[in-house]
Amino acid sequence: MSKFYRIMSYDRARKKAMRYCSFQERCVFDLEKRFYAWNVKKSDWDKILDVLLKEDFLNESRYVEAFVRGKFRIKKWGRNKIKMGLMAKRVFNEQQFNTISDSEIPEDEYLEAISVLIQKKSLLINEPDDFKRRGKLYRYMIGKGYESELILKELNLT
Repeated sequence: MSKFYRIMSYDRARKKAMRYCSFQERCVFDLEKRFYAWNVKKSDWDKILDVLLKEDFLNESRYVEAFVRGKFRIKKWGRNKIKMGLMAKRVFNEQQFNTISDSEIPEDEYLEAISVLIQKKSLLINEPDDFKRRGKLYRYMIGKGYESELILKELNLT
C-alpha cells in the first residue's frame, strides 16, 4: 500500500528552514537533505536558499568555523578527519580551511591533544608487546585524523 506525500508549500518550507537554521549552523547540503525529506519542490530549493543566505540564516564560512571548532574541541578530531568531514558536507575549500584551522586550532593545543589522546588510549590497551602497542596507538590516532609525522614524533617520546 503506497502513501501519498503532499508537496510542502514554499512558505511553509521557508519558515521551517529558517527555524531549522536558527538552532545551529547549517550548510547547503544539510538543507538539501531536509528539503528532500520534507518533500519540497526542486524549483523552490534555490529560492529558499537565496532567502536564507540573504537574511543570514545560512552562512558557509560561519558553518565551517563552527564545524572545525566543534570537531576539534569536542570530538578531538585531527585536521585530516575534519577536512574529510567538510568534504562530505561539500563545503571544503583548501585556502579557507587552512585559514580557519590556524585560527581555531592553535598548534600548541593540537600537539597537546595528540599527547593526551595517546596517554588515555595507552591506558586502555592491554598489550605487553611494545611494538604492537605502538602500532595500535598509531592506527587509533590515524583514525582520529591526526598527521602521521606528529603521531610518530609523539610515540617516540613516550
